[in-house]
Amino acid sequence: MVLSRNDPKQSVQVAQYVPKLSEVKRLEIQRKKNLMLLVENLMQRERNTLSKIIDCLYDLGSLNLINKKVPIGFFRFLFKLITKFTKTFFRYIAFYWVVNNTPELITNWLINKIMISRNSKNKPLKAKKNSKAKKAQRKQKKGKVKQSATVVEYFPKLSEAQKLEIEQKKNVMLLVENLMEREEATFKMIIDCLYDLGSLNIINQKVSPRPLNRVMRLIARLSKPSFRAIAFYWVKKNTPELITDWLLKKVRF
Repeated sequence: MVLSRNDPKQSVQVAQYVPKLSEVKRLEIQRKKNLMLLVENLMQRERNTLSKIIDCLYDLGSLNLINKKVPIGFFRFLFKLITKFTKTFFRYIAFYWVVNNTPELITNWLINKIMISRNSKNKPLKAKKNSKAKKAQRKQKKGKVKQSATVVEYFPKLSEAQKLEIEQKKNVMLLVENLMEREEATFKMIIDCLYDLGSLNIINQKVSPRPLNRVMRLIARLSKPSFRAIAFYWVKKNTPELITDWLLKKVRF
């Protein structure tokens, strides 16, 4: 608001002080926008894959919930029938929620994983065990007579929910693996954003002298392609199973 000298009754407004952002904070804001845009575009291209994953989770989650909350067989059959008819409607609502909320949730989770806090966490001191107690435990172990026993393994019969979970786990893992094959360029760009932000943050935290800081930044920039290849290999190998296990835990009741 511009003040005029001709109007003395004009109200005076105090400008708020905006602190200057650090280099890491500016890069974090920029990379966060890039990550959210990459995830949003990925989800728009992979609408069919996400819908199939939602269907798998819906089938397993609804069956687990009905088996746990509805003990009577007739009502259980009735609720299973209702869930089959409402599957399309639920998929539409779930996909709408996922598209609107997941990009920001994933971005915040990834950035929190690579940001290092300045406050060092104090590890609790472990209580030292008494040496006499240790000696007594060793004597007890030596005095025990080892007996060999043949154990017959018992394989319990799997329930309907367990069979469905095994089947849907394979389906979800296959869907995620195929998604990563098609979106290899997107995942590499996400790794680049995380590497830029994480390397700058850790160098500023651990290396305070300015000349050494610049040398470490140069090394980090030159090692970026090799890190991208190693990180994508690890992500491609481990992420499908990790994502699948995490999703299945969310629909167990």
